[in-house]
Amino acid sequence: VITPPKIRAMLRALDHRPGRAPTLKKHAVAMAFVLALRTGMRAGEICGLTWDRVHADYCTTPHKTGRTAASLRRVPLPPKARRVIERMKGVHPLLVFNVTAASLDALFRRHRDAAGLDGFTFHDTRHTAATRLAPKVDALTLCKIFGWARTDQALTYYNPTASDIAARLAA
Repeated sequence: VITPPKIRAMLRALDHRPGRAPTLKKHAVAMAFVLALRTGMRAGEICGLTWDRVHADYCTTPHKTGRTAASLRRVPLPPKARRVIERMKGVHPLLVFNVTAASLDALFRRHRDAAGLDGFTFHDTRHTAATRLAPKVDALTLCKIFGWARTDQALTYYNPTASDIAARLAA
């Protein structure tokens, strides 16, 4: 899990400023980083995201493995994720982020190293997102969000206390 101080340092290294439209590739990488932290999307899914697959409150992406080519995963977009995508409008007519997965990875590593950070990769945003989302949804919903076929993958992140469960039952 990427800690909040490391997230802030990484965003500073990528010259991220909330509300500013991206003008450089490193800004697009920063935006992809924020989207990944909010949704758990993989780098390849983010880099391959096209405008026709972005909807009001979700986006679609092909399942990674084990499903038919026509099968799409629907990724919910919370408000902050929607704002990230909204700021990408006008950057490219087809691709939301207009950066390849290889370029995203290289730029991410370069800026992480330049900031003196270590111990995490872009893919760790997926684990960070799952950890953040697990207390907000049930295990089956977490599976649906992340495209997991097996519930044991969600149970790694879903660890409510007895008090958490009692509060849910009282609601």
